[in-house]
Amino acid sequence: MHAHGPNGDAVHGEHGDFTLGPSKDDAGRAVLDARSAQQYWKITSLSSRIEAIERAARQMLVRRNEITQLAHDEMGKVAAEALFNEALGSLDQVKGWARVVEDATRRRQVTLNQLSFPKKRAHIDFVPRGVVGVIAPWNFPVAGLYRAVFPALMTGNGVVLKPSEYTPRCAAWFIERLADQLPEGLVRIVEGDGRVGAAIIHAGIDACVFTGSPRTGRKVALQCAERGIPASVEMGGKDAAIVLGDCDLPRTVAAITHWALSNAGQACGAIEVAYVDDHVADAFLTKMARAWVELTDESVGPLANQRQFDVVAAHVDDAVAKGARLVCGGRRLARGLWYPPTLLDRCDERMAVVTDETFGPVLAVVRVAGAAEAVSAVNRSRYGLGASIWTRDQARAERLAERLDVGIVNINNHAFSGAIPSLPWSGTRETGFGTANSSYALPTFVRTRVTTSDASGGPDVYWMPYDKALQSLGEILAQAQLAKISRVWELPLLIRRRVKAIRALFW
Repeated sequence: MHAHGPNGDAVHGEHGDFTLGPSKDDAGRAVLDARSAQQYWKITSLSSRIEAIERAARQMLVRRNEITQLAHDEMGKVAAEALFNEALGSLDQVKGWARVVEDATRRRQVTLNQLSFPKKRAHIDFVPRGVVGVIAPWNFPVAGLYRAVFPALMTGNGVVLKPSEYTPRCAAWFIERLADQLPEGLVRIVEGDGRVGAAIIHAGIDACVFTGSPRTGRKVALQCAERGIPASVEMGGKDAAIVLGDCDLPRTVAAITHWALSNAGQACGAIEVAYVDDHVADAFLTKMARAWVELTDESVGPLANQRQFDVVAAHVDDAVAKGARLVCGGRRLARGLWYPPTLLDRCDERMAVVTDETFGPVLAVVRVAGAAEAVSAVNRSRYGLGASIWTRDQARAERLAERLDVGIVNINNHAFSGAIPSLPWSGTRETGFGTANSSYALPTFVRTRVTTSDASGGPDVYWMPYDKALQSLGEILAQAQLAKISRVWELPLLIRRRVKAIRALFW
């Protein structure tokens, strides 16, 4: 999940330029500590690693009230939301990741063509990269770490975490629970602004996971590329709902309400724009407005910081100034960082609330003539994380899904797949090229190592000297390939005798 500010800039880690700062020594020590501990951890069995991480996750679940309170204190999450979003997932995530890692990193035996490579065998192992740097946002200060830290540790790496400066206590609580069960130094946390993230990269990590804005994400990717290390870079979203005329309207309204306002809209997978068929738009807005005005502060908490509040207010003001109709909300409340759930009608692409990531409790409604217009609009977006289609016609929805240029398509629901370790979470365009969750995310954490062995008793037939006998053998092998023959005994008898005679020259 992502945390962003004005014009898509990350709120976390964006204080000043993304350059080396005074925390270089702290980052260096953290990386050295993690690397030292990783030398033992990488030779620990996978089952033992999983058991240790699972013990930590159980403690997180037992002590769930602590993180629920910390999430409320640091970013204003309401109690039930903090419980569901931050506290309840640790053990399920460990078990889900264990299944993914056990299957995806199992040794692979490779079948070799015994005609071309006689008496030879090969297998592929997946080995840890070393130390993984994680540069994390504030919007899901614990749950957002599962998808990077758990697989990094399970695959045998050490971890150095740079949390958002807005939620350091939540991240520290998470790291402390892990550290209680893991080798000393294997997980380290270095707090600070964006300069600390750069310091971690330059301290010699072996891979990086970044979640943030396109502007900072491109800098992270460039710095990692310059150092020759892999980077998984996730850079935001502007998820849309396509509401068709035959949708189940009550359920659609309830679902979009949840996915637009959960975490006060501060999620990369939040629904920020609804492309609604004009035939059902009035009824949709009436039901949506009725549901939203009844929501209380216990349902939708405040925004996490003043900077994000200002972005949300600016997007709403811009939309109204350009002709959007304010259906409900849209006013600055007199208390703290609460911004009311805001519904805007008759929005268009001149408005920042349609084109830029708002990251707040705001839904922009764009009326469309039909599904084709909605699909075209989604595909024009700067971002390409997810979209959802709301209709009773499953077959039609699946056909439309194939036309959407996004990473995740949801039919009659939205974004829940982000909590499933076996399903990839990724997108297109300015969302970036990073992948979280699933085996497709593991190349950030592991590399391949090939091992071959040869039981031959003499030189291979294609070894020097390069003479007519070897050239003759090459012709035989070419004929065998054209005949789709891969075993010596499948060759015609005459050719087998020729092969035997040719090999005798060398053996």
